[in-house]
Amino acid sequence: MAHANPRAHDFPIQPGLLIALVLSGAIGFALGQYSPTFGAANSSYQPPIEDWHGNVKRSHWTQ
Repeated sequence: MAHANPRAHDFPIQPGLLIALVLSGAIGFALGQYSPTFGAANSSYQPPIEDWHGNVKRSHWTQ
């Protein structure tokens, strides 16, 4: 180890790989922002019932 090169190994940055990575990230971000129903099993989501103070009603026996 006394004669080891103290310089770090270079990693060649390939422009095609960098462009593909940025493009796939942008496409994934756009799909996540504008298509929220991809991962949803039930698209007819109803928000929980809240009272006047914003407390979520946990029991539906009174309905």
